[in-house]
Amino acid sequence: MSRFARLLRRFASDESGVFAVLFGLMAIVLIALGGAVVDYVSLEQTRQRAQIAMDAAVLALQPEINLSGVSRESILERAQAMVLERIGPNVTEAMVDRIEMNPDEGRLFLGGRFTVPTAFVRLVGVNELGAAFSSEAMRGSVDLEVAVALDVTGSMSSQNIRDLKASVLDLVDTIVQDVQEPNYSKVALVPYAQAVNAGSYAEALRGPIRGPKAINSITLWAETAIRNISAVETPRNGPVTITSNGHNYRDGDWIFIWGVSGTTQLNGRAYQVTARSNNSFQLRDQRGNDYSTYRRDGKMRKCSAAGCQLQVTSNGHGYAVNDWVHITQVEGMTGVNNVTYQVTSRTANTLTLSGLPTDGVGSYRNNTGQLHCTEEGCDYFRFPNRAGGSTTFPVTTCVTERELTPYDLPPSSGYVGRSYAGSGNPCLSGSMAMVPLTANKSALSTTINALSAGGSTSGSLGILWSWYALSPNFGYVWPVESRPAPYNGEHLLKAAIIMTDGEFNTVHCRGVVARNSTSGSGGTGDQINCDAPNGNPYPQAEAYCDAMKARDVGIVVYTVGFNLTAGSSAANMLDYCASSPDNAYLASDGTQLRDAFRQIARNISALRLTR
Repeated sequence: MSRFARLLRRFASDESGVFAVLFGLMAIVLIALGGAVVDYVSLEQTRQRAQIAMDAAVLALQPEINLSGVSRESILERAQAMVLERIGPNVTEAMVDRIEMNPDEGRLFLGGRFTVPTAFVRLVGVNELGAAFSSEAMRGSVDLEVAVALDVTGSMSSQNIRDLKASVLDLVDTIVQDVQEPNYSKVALVPYAQAVNAGSYAEALRGPIRGPKAINSITLWAETAIRNISAVETPRNGPVTITSNGHNYRDGDWIFIWGVSGTTQLNGRAYQVTARSNNSFQLRDQRGNDYSTYRRDGKMRKCSAAGCQLQVTSNGHGYAVNDWVHITQVEGMTGVNNVTYQVTSRTANTLTLSGLPTDGVGSYRNNTGQLHCTEEGCDYFRFPNRAGGSTTFPVTTCVTERELTPYDLPPSSGYVGRSYAGSGNPCLSGSMAMVPLTANKSALSTTINALSAGGSTSGSLGILWSWYALSPNFGYVWPVESRPAPYNGEHLLKAAIIMTDGEFNTVHCRGVVARNSTSGSGGTGDQINCDAPNGNPYPQAEAYCDAMKARDVGIVVYTVGFNLTAGSSAANMLDYCASSPDNAYLASDGTQLRDAFRQIARNISALRLTR
């Protein structure tokens, strides 16, 4: 018994192995504490994702608090869907369950909570950690004036133009608020290609146009009888001989030939008859040049006047000898239409015109036709072209640049450039006319949905006219509700968005595509033989961007390049033009284009977040 007692006393006093027991107990606590750091980091990362998701949700949903039919429950439901989409995996629960709305102040508050499972602290009985998150958006206390220049040139066809429409519709929907009090938000649209269509504002911007005079009559310029040509002989350096059985022409008569195939060089010209016989004659001063094979067709008429000149009556026409005139809308004798003629003699009410119809068909129908002047300021303009000849183009409702600084002086100080354009590189259609600043989403959507692609790229002009849409100096041209506010106004943001998908290639001289335009801007016959006074496309663009970003103007510029290569001339121009590097976007597909416009809309919508 005494031995057992001694054994118990020795066991009680023995301390060997105590540290191991204590360490085992402490290890559980240390592991739990160390793991808590990992669990906390995971919680914080999830909280950050939740906060970003909530910020995005409140920004997206704030504009809807003033819409009829939008309930608190629907906003909560949509906000929760956005948060769940972005918050990430391993979330036990996420709930957006708090909302405060004040439509009068433009205020939307959203709050929520989430829980995540733990990996380590569960060892001490903590299976979940949670956190709350919230965000608030308030309508910014600034007025918004935003002009959007949209490239609708030929390269924007098919899917590109559809992507652009969707992107700009999104932008308009975000920026233009349905409630325009206490602050307004307006957008102007400036579609551009070879030029910008000013629509009903054209005359106020580029000045009045001298219109046509009515044609009262055209003296029968050729006999009624039309004779067929049965053969043409064009030996090299020999006389050109026409065969037409029983033609009844005499030496010295003037005839007009048209409709010949093969030897088409004979068409649309006047000739004098010589060396006639009953069934043939020669064309005076015309030598053969191995013309293409004649195909046994063609027609001719005997002219009433030497050289087949037209004798036109237009009471009080006001033209002088050597003036050039253009004829349209003649009925019957339609071949005289769309031809430019020179005046060779005149009286107060009559003109003799040197020039030839396109064909000799038909007889004049009384009191039809119009006689147009062809100088700058007329509704037609005859200009020396780059190919060495002359071209006549009609005036359009499009507008171009002008040689005038400061660039945004009002049109009353100097009209903007006219636009004379042919069918190969035309003015944009009326459905794509520029829209001055407006809060009318329906009007903006109508123009956006009408966009179609065609023409060359006057990118510098798009930049210039986005500025004009924001310039108070142009305000008197637009309706009262579309007039821009003065520059640098208190609580005012003016922003221009410049979008293009190609190199700038088109500038203008005297209202026509200039000869210093580059590849892609039309043929030499459609370009005037002078350089644009404001310089080549990119120097023009840089000058306009510098001026509109200047402190005394204060326009914030965003740029969007679509399918452009970084480092290309156009991409570098957009980088230069943007107010900051963060304001320049490059998009390589429709999704990126839409994202770029959405981000710009968020940036300039003047919403502010508070937490």
